[in-house]
Amino acid sequence: MKDFQFGLKSNDVISRMFFSAAIAMIFSQVAGVVANIIDGVVTSRFFGPDSLSAISLVSPFVATIVLIAGFISTGSQVICSSLVGEGKREEANALFSLSIIMCLVGASVCVLLCIISPDLIFRTCGVTIDSHPQFYTGMGEYLKGYMYGIPAVMLIQILGPFIVMDNGKVFFTASAFLLCISDIIGDLANAIFFHGGLFGMGMATTISFYIQLVFLLSYYFRKNCYFRFTFLGFHLKHLVDICRSGSPTLIRKLATVLRDLFISRINLSVALAGSAVAARAIQNDINTFMFCIGLGIGKALLTMTGVYYSANDKKGLKRLFSYSVMLSITLSCAVGGILFVLAKAIAMFYTSDVEVIDFASFAIRCLAINLVLDTLLVAFQNYLQGIRQRLLVNAFNFGERFFVPVFVAFIMGSFFGSKGVLASLAVGKAILMLMIFVIVCVHKKGLPRSLEDFMFLPKDFGGKETDNIYATMRTMEDVMLESKKAEEFCLAHNIDSKEAKHMAYFVEEMAGNVIAHGKPKGNGTAMVEYRLFANGERICMTLRDYCNQFNPTDFYEAHNNDEIGKHSGIKLVMGMAKEISYFNAFNSNNLIIYL
Repeated sequence: MKDFQFGLKSNDVISRMFFSAAIAMIFSQVAGVVANIIDGVVTSRFFGPDSLSAISLVSPFVATIVLIAGFISTGSQVICSSLVGEGKREEANALFSLSIIMCLVGASVCVLLCIISPDLIFRTCGVTIDSHPQFYTGMGEYLKGYMYGIPAVMLIQILGPFIVMDNGKVFFTASAFLLCISDIIGDLANAIFFHGGLFGMGMATTISFYIQLVFLLSYYFRKNCYFRFTFLGFHLKHLVDICRSGSPTLIRKLATVLRDLFISRINLSVALAGSAVAARAIQNDINTFMFCIGLGIGKALLTMTGVYYSANDKKGLKRLFSYSVMLSITLSCAVGGILFVLAKAIAMFYTSDVEVIDFASFAIRCLAINLVLDTLLVAFQNYLQGIRQRLLVNAFNFGERFFVPVFVAFIMGSFFGSKGVLASLAVGKAILMLMIFVIVCVHKKGLPRSLEDFMFLPKDFGGKETDNIYATMRTMEDVMLESKKAEEFCLAHNIDSKEAKHMAYFVEEMAGNVIAHGKPKGNGTAMVEYRLFANGERICMTLRDYCNQFNPTDFYEAHNNDEIGKHSGIKLVMGMAKEISYFNAFNSNNLIIYL
């Protein structure tokens, strides 16, 4: 497809922004999941496969906790990314603060449920003391230690994406590795020195969550932090917006929890030995680990999609979408190949039980085949959520996360037993990809010819081609050429000559300032991505660069009273523009100027 020209070797601002944000998200997710995997390995090695199965059977409840936090977090991300793109900082901070309050209320309810009615949780997970006594006691011990960490793990889900948006991706990644290291130390200390059993395993995880949370909270003491907690500016509209925008994540995660519940019950009903249940637990561990690729790419895509969608930037959105697809395929294929080859070695890392190793090796290889499809599906879901296609993404989430996998697991389990259930993961994803292709064909009334056919954008999105100018400027010669084109563009759209000259001057002054003084991230030369967009009677200029942070509006306020002639270019632009907004996200400067 022609849209794949923006591949992994792209050197544009969008690819730099997305790649760095996605990698940070992936590594931060991986670090947290590694801690869970170490939980499983230590539990299996020191306390036996039944204890591993017990912790795994609590996972639907743990997933419900993440579901609530993810619902709040994603809803606030979608709205805040648009508010940041529009320069509405106070409203973004009010919404950020409201999401934290909602999170604490949800955490309190979850902890109260653990204290009052743990039996209800276990029954929902498919386990009672009569049906599976070998798992029931261990589940209770683990939950008693884990429940105290619920407020911390939910707050981490809220704070993390906002820190990444606020240029703190390295900080957030470091916090995730801190979580991983502290959890590993806690697990080993519990198993070797304290002998606290599964209660100790749960407490080790709780302590590591609070260590990460304290580290993350320290970020908000920085002077230049964009997001601040406030009790001002709350509106009922904010609550409604969070719920509406987070509903796709709620449905997706709820469907995931229901899927895991049903498939666990199916596996328990067809399993002829405990080894099949343990293999399913190992597959869940590795699946959660591999899911970090799609989840990291999806979270970065979700937030950046909101920025470009709110700016009505069709070309930027296409580049972002195509780059995310290429990155998804490349990473998942590479990791999936390694996973397939090392499947038996990974299973042996968990246990020395031959029967468990046989089941788990098969399960992991099925997971490796599933990885590419799953990564693409998760990225696609987050993209749809970012462009506010809530009805479509909700229907898609329910089918992808619940109906198809449970149906396939039931059919394959009935015919092939536990191995059929373990293999259903990959088969279900293949069926879903085929369904999406058919839906796109019906929507386009023919075969898709480009990635744009999969993007489900409104027909008038981004305006006509003649209403846009896109360019990348790397030299002062580029700046002068685009300045002249800007003037011609304005005149062609019935803007009077004086205003047209103003816009030409804006391009020359602001872009030239970046080329002359900008310090790019890492190696390379400074460059500016530039767009002019005619939206009715308004002309909008967008400049985006990946250089050191520079807010011209703050600079103007700080130097407005300087001596005459000093910084005259920026002063003149600030004085002539009708509306200016600036934001720095994903380590990029974004300036929007309206005539």
